[in-house]
Amino acid sequence: FAFISIMSAEPTNNPDSTETTEPTDATAKDAESKLDDTTNDTQPNTQSEAKHKTDDDDKNIHVPKDKKLKIEHVSIKTPFVLQDNVFYDIHVQTAEHDWHVIKRYSQFEDLNHQLTQVSKQKLPLLPAKHYKWFTDHTKPSFIEKRRALLDNYVKKLIKTKQVSSSQCVVNFFHTDKETEEVIAQRRLEQEQERLAQQQSSASAVNSDVHSHDDDDNEHHQHDDNAPGDDHNHNHNHPNDNAHGDDDNAEAPASCAADDEQKLNGNQKVRRLSDEWEFPEDQEVTNIVIQSTRKMTDHVIYQICVSNSHKRSSFRTWTVLRRFTQFYDMDSKLRTTLQSEKPDTLPTLPPPPTRKLKLVHDHMDDDFIEERRVLLENYISKLLRYPDVVSNEDFLRFVGVLEYN
Repeated sequence: FAFISIMSAEPTNNPDSTETTEPTDATAKDAESKLDDTTNDTQPNTQSEAKHKTDDDDKNIHVPKDKKLKIEHVSIKTPFVLQDNVFYDIHVQTAEHDWHVIKRYSQFEDLNHQLTQVSKQKLPLLPAKHYKWFTDHTKPSFIEKRRALLDNYVKKLIKTKQVSSSQCVVNFFHTDKETEEVIAQRRLEQEQERLAQQQSSASAVNSDVHSHDDDDNEHHQHDDNAPGDDHNHNHNHPNDNAHGDDDNAEAPASCAADDEQKLNGNQKVRRLSDEWEFPEDQEVTNIVIQSTRKMTDHVIYQICVSNSHKRSSFRTWTVLRRFTQFYDMDSKLRTTLQSEKPDTLPTLPPPPTRKLKLVHDHMDDDFIEERRVLLENYISKLLRYPDVVSNEDFLRFVGVLEYN
């Protein structure tokens, strides 16, 4: 006990020591009480604000009011492959600004997982995960299918009120360091591709010029051996031909520019939300599969068809179709194009693949939603083909002509 007394008393007997004794419990409580009183007098709302901020950070639900971001439109149009990884370019638009953010599929997965932790609402359908050792993720058909489903996912996500204002959603649609690095690398590759194309074009032009010069030399040699009157006539002929060839070489570009100006000026093309232009005489300018209806053994798809060139009272109409009817239309369309327009057929988008009912539940909500998205993506792309939108089988399918 004497030793303990000496050790506890030693710091107090040395006034020059830099060490201080620890306050007793009573002293600590008094100090804390005074500090709390002082804090409450000077900053009355700090504690409540801090508590509110902590609660919001823990729940990860809402952004502070002064930092809320109302996203009006998002779209995924141009995925690309970089170092065997697929990136999806998301175009984000607000009332005043728009920007691009690059994301991988795994980041969509992380976002969806975070939202399931903070929201009890039913989230939009996220495309299923496929492992790389079973599925080639860089295959164009796989990329396009996943792009369409991710595009539907983000579009529906921003329309869900409580979810769209969550902090994790706002952070997801903002650029980050990885996005900036990917964009920089992507721009570098595009610049390299552009330079390579320029070099290839320059080589082709030089080759054509040398070939043209050789032909001119042959013509000159032939003219030098001709008689006098014919010599004078033929001597000017190569130059005339050369001048004519130059005019013809410039003619396609000039005609293309004239046609483009005529198209933009006289036909009054319309630019849609997906940045695709349709002529004024096209019967259908937009197709949306708005909803589905479950029947006893099949599903009906409600297709909203519109033509912006018509009066408002005749601009929009609705048709009901089954999945098999999509396939029947596609089969007839390809048969016709094979005989009439074979060059169009290889570029035509394929319909969604058929799946056996023994393996897949065709009445499952997620299955129906995925098929709806893919059917809408397929039929919307058909509108970009003039040979398709003028086809009678297609026009019957969308309700322009009487359906048999």
